[in-house]
Amino acid sequence: HRQKDGKCFVGLSPVAGRVNGSSLLQLAELAEAHGSRRIRTTPMQKLLVLDLDESEVDSLIADVEECGLSARRDAWRRTVMACTGIEFCKLAIVETKAQAARVVDELERRLGALDSPITVHINGCPNSCARIQVADIGLKGQLVVGPDGNQVEGYQVHLGGGLGLDAGFGRKLRGHKVTAAELPDYVERLARNYVADRRDGERFAQWVARADELVLS
Repeated sequence: HRQKDGKCFVGLSPVAGRVNGSSLLQLAELAEAHGSRRIRTTPMQKLLVLDLDESEVDSLIADVEECGLSARRDAWRRTVMACTGIEFCKLAIVETKAQAARVVDELERRLGALDSPITVHINGCPNSCARIQVADIGLKGQLVVGPDGNQVEGYQVHLGGGLGLDAGFGRKLRGHKVTAAELPDYVERLARNYVADRRDGERFAQWVARADELVLS
């Protein structure tokens, strides 16, 4: 993207907002080698490398893949985010970060890129640090009844929330919950239904507003 001063910045997506110290040091060295001395974080768990000459952009994008980061606009990792989850938060009920990484891996393998990206926000409790109400697919962590009748980790589903053009809270399907184990299958099913049923130029949130609950469940 072009900055106001004529320089460029590049947005980078870690998986579910998680990076380690070694990757950050490597990114800092790569940014400096390409002429940048500024890196920013964003509220969407992404990273920005600023102040690049246009001639350095493609080289940086190729090199940062070594850090586990991606600049692809159509990658699922760009639109999937998660709160800290049960691993490090005493309020969380379910695991989130590893689950988000699993969802990203599965969807990138099964579906590849979509021409209209779908945001997926995964939260470990009702507090919504991952802002599930304003995601295309918002998932609130809770214990749910599994196939064998026992309680397992799962999520209450909110659909069609957003900011900007689709500002508003997501539609909560009555009594609809998914287990953690079936989450990649559920998101894949939703994405395929959207692609098959959408009207010309229709965004995911617009489709959700008119879709039948059977298609969304």
